[in-house]
Amino acid sequence: MVQNITEESKEVIYAYGMELLISDVLNTIIVLLIALISHTLPAVVVFIAVFMGLRQFVGGYHANSHLSCMFTLVIVMLVFSYGICNVSGQIAKIFSIGFIAIALPIIFCIAPVPHPNKPMSEEKGVKLRKRSIILAVALSASVIALLVFQSQKISLYVSSGILLSAIMALLGRFLNRGDNIKR
Repeated sequence: MVQNITEESKEVIYAYGMELLISDVLNTIIVLLIALISHTLPAVVVFIAVFMGLRQFVGGYHANSHLSCMFTLVIVMLVFSYGICNVSGQIAKIFSIGFIAIALPIIFCIAPVPHPNKPMSEEKGVKLRKRSIILAVALSASVIALLVFQSQKISLYVSSGILLSAIMALLGRFLNRGDNIKR
């Protein structure tokens, strides 16, 4: 750490920021390694972009430690890279429709799901809820459009990201007790 940054209280903030940066870099390396080893880089990029884009508004579960976060990430990436990416075209179509049929009602009913360590105001909750629903509907419409234009695999990658976001919201709702805003 850089010496004589500022006061001692700010050093804790800087240390935590550095810890988060290192964790994010390691998680990115893990994702890229799994994608490269499994030859699924384009699919993983689509999946992660959809998941991360939607999750920032939907919220949900957060692991209690960086290690458990990495472990969860590895499991999710292995399931996606070796499971979802190997589904045939017709099955991909069925899964895509099924995934959005499961995910949309969850997002509509519980988004956003705050973390207990980061409570949100009712005003911010309303704003995030609108954004969650708009983005989930837009992404689901893109899944349907991709299916219409015979891009079953890409539709599956997008719908998988939507579904994972909904699953993380459910987990957050029950495991993190993320219910500290009024509906």
